Amino acid sequence: MQTWRVLRQMLLAIVVIVMAVLIVIGLTFLGLDIAYAGHVFKGVSVEGVYIGSMSREEAIETLRAELDLATLNSDLVLAFDGHTWPLPLYEIDAYVDIEASVDKAMKAGRDIPFYERWANRAIFRGLDRDIDLVIHYDRQKLESFLSTLESTINREPVNAEIKLEGRKLVYQRSQEGWTLDSELARASIIAALSSEKRDAELQIEVTPPEVSDEQVGKVITVDKTNHILTLYSNMEIEKQYPVAVGMASWPTPSGTFKVTSKQKNPVWVNPGTSWATTMPPYIPAGPGNPLGTRAIGTSASGVFIHGTYSSWSIGTSASHGCIRMYIKDSEDIFERVSVGIPVLIF
Repeated sequence: MQTWRVLRQMLLAIVVIVMAVLIVIGLTFLGLDIAYAGHVFKGVSVEGVYIGSMSREEAIETLRAELDLATLNSDLVLAFDGHTWPLPLYEIDAYVDIEASVDKAMKAGRDIPFYERWANRAIFRGLDRDIDLVIHYDRQKLESFLSTLESTINREPVNAEIKLEGRKLVYQRSQEGWTLDSELARASIIAALSSEKRDAELQIEVTPPEVSDEQVGKVITVDKTNHILTLYSNMEIEKQYPVAVGMASWPTPSGTFKVTSKQKNPVWVNPGTSWATTMPPYIPAGPGNPLGTRAIGTSASGVFIHGTYSSWSIGTSASHGCIRMYIKDSEDIFERVSVGIPVLIF
């Protein structure tokens, strides 16, 4: 009985001692929490700059000294495939908040459970955490900027084409269609605001045109004012020739036509018009044939691109609607073109 009483007293004493020790430890760590409430927890960095165990004021001064604030407060450049668009920070009221960044770093230590925080202090271990800079910006202004950026970037694909609009020759090169991914652009901009790199890569969906510059093929244009026939190949000038076009009383029609036939050493057939009433029903191939040695028929009624022995007429408006060329030029272009290609006369 006596032994049990002694044993019980010893156990009670041990419990009291253990509880006292735990209370002391708890009060010690509580005191440390209170004492270091104004300090950043050990092991914490902001944007790679170590500020662990520093007071708030020390951490603020350290970040101001270590970070390139001039760069961090400079404008962004948005980029895609060699194209760039500026984003002045004032447009979205963006700036780096050093004080808020330090407060965020301090909060990282306070947010972990007390037992984890005390355990870390007991074994002298830090959090090993890098905190992002706090960046302020106006969300509404950022959305407005993105909307404007979309309207600047987004476009439909454009097919390469040489065409007439009225009596004007339009030379349109192909263009890819672009569609900006606004969600990724927003994320990229926000990430770039806290980076010294100062550029944000945009994601743009590219839609190729159905007809590229290399797919246009050949096109004949006839400038009646300057008496020039131009042969294009895939949007590039392949060859130019001086020509004669219709006189005022028998004008060459303007419009979009195409090549319908090709004839070597053609036979001229009298069209039955008033200017040909004194001429024979037909003239065989050979010297003196009105069509020369080559004739390219077009979908314009009665209009041929052909050679002529009346070389004096080249460079003037002297024909009855056809497009005359020097004999050698008509033979040259004959080998370069095929039935079906466009003929634009303006």
